Amino acid sequence: MSLSGALSNAMSGLTSNARGTTVVSANIANALNESYGRRELQLTTDPNHSSGGVRVAQISRYSDPVLAFQKRMALADHSASGAFAAFKAELERIIGSADTLGSIADKLTRFETALLSAASDPSSTTRLQNLSDAADGLASALRSASGGIDQLRTRADQQIASSVLEINSGLERLEKLNTQIMTARHLGQDTHSLMDNRDMILDRLSEFVPLHVVERDSGTIAVFTAQGRTLLDENAVSLSFETPSTVLPHMTVGNGLLSRLQINGAGIDIPGSGMMNGGSLEAQFVLRDITGSDAQAQLDAIARDVIERFGFGGPDSTLAPSDLGVFTDNGGVFTVANETGLSGRIELNVDLASESNDLWKWRDGLGATFEGDAGNSVLLLALHQQISAAIPPGSASLGTMARSLVAHVQDLSAHQAAQRVQSQEAFSLSSDQLDALRESIASDGVNTDQELQKLIELEKAYAANARVVQVVDDMLSELLRI
Repeated sequence: MSLSGALSNAMSGLTSNARGTTVVSANIANALNESYGRRELQLTTDPNHSSGGVRVAQISRYSDPVLAFQKRMALADHSASGAFAAFKAELERIIGSADTLGSIADKLTRFETALLSAASDPSSTTRLQNLSDAADGLASALRSASGGIDQLRTRADQQIASSVLEINSGLERLEKLNTQIMTARHLGQDTHSLMDNRDMILDRLSEFVPLHVVERDSGTIAVFTAQGRTLLDENAVSLSFETPSTVLPHMTVGNGLLSRLQINGAGIDIPGSGMMNGGSLEAQFVLRDITGSDAQAQLDAIARDVIERFGFGGPDSTLAPSDLGVFTDNGGVFTVANETGLSGRIELNVDLASESNDLWKWRDGLGATFEGDAGNSVLLLALHQQISAAIPPGSASLGTMARSLVAHVQDLSAHQAAQRVQSQEAFSLSSDQLDALRESIASDGVNTDQELQKLIELEKAYAANARVVQVVDDMLSELLRI
């Protein structure tokens, strides 16, 4: 081999070593980046030199489409289960339990105790005032819980709106990246960084909707939901959604007061036939339209039971059908057609308020026209028994079995607690599945030990090639002296 050939071989080796060092350094620097695809340097003999040498054939980017798809499904499930767990934990806090200070069950217990206390000394104005405060506290607890559900549904609606904005932004960026990748490939430029950015966006969008990605020969991708709805194929679709300032109990998609998701101007049902199942976007629709509405219906049914137990047909025989009972619907008579949102409107009858001059009506009845015997406790005891009496509920949301008011409230609290536990278990399971997939992907990703070993090999190769250059230089210098 000639000196020029040896020098050419060494220089090609030094060039390849430099590229290899760059690749290894990039791999190590991005070892913890989930969207980064591990790079591999591929070398080949240089056909342009008769003496041999090497050249960089290409720098390949490793990716496993099967694992990537599984990860995106897991991201969608994890995001959805997280939304359910957070919503139901907050719902349980709003409803509370018997040992939760200020909860509906706690206020009902206080009302029950106050009735017994007043019955033991009906002539005591203080005890009657305490009874009024306890009754007002029960109504206030129901209103507070109803307001809390309104806030949860409003928050879910706002989350939908923000998700739609982020999905639109992500799809637009993917459309631009498609163009950039296709152009870069045509010009022979490196597209790996663009692909890393693309995968990062896809992972983020998968939290809202599980995605299926198809890569074209040009390097561009088409994006579909897991059920097959097209989101990006050359052009990205446009999602739109309108949100009210506050979601109230009577507002539903069915009556047109709550918005549906629209894709390119066409409304779709989520959940339903919209082919957008899975992910946090569907979860927020379920929470707003189903979970939140069901909780509101149960709360309204309990409020109705409270009004009907202490109204006409109850222990107070002085009441006529059109008279107000102990509890009212926003100061008026409750009608069956207005059950929706009742828990947010229930109030104590003003005649029984603690500052009223007619507190004797606790003893004598709301329809009484004059004050009777101050020691009469019959009505107070009957009102107390009404709390534990098994009565068929008027609302279908409480079923058909005759039960006590205490049982209805306890069932509501127990149901919310059970739902919270189930949602947390589902979230924990989805977290474990996502972590397992991330570990599988990481095992085929950047291994810093292997990369450092490659770096040592490159260092040795660099030193060997540099030594060849030095020897050739020494030999040429010696020849020039002769």
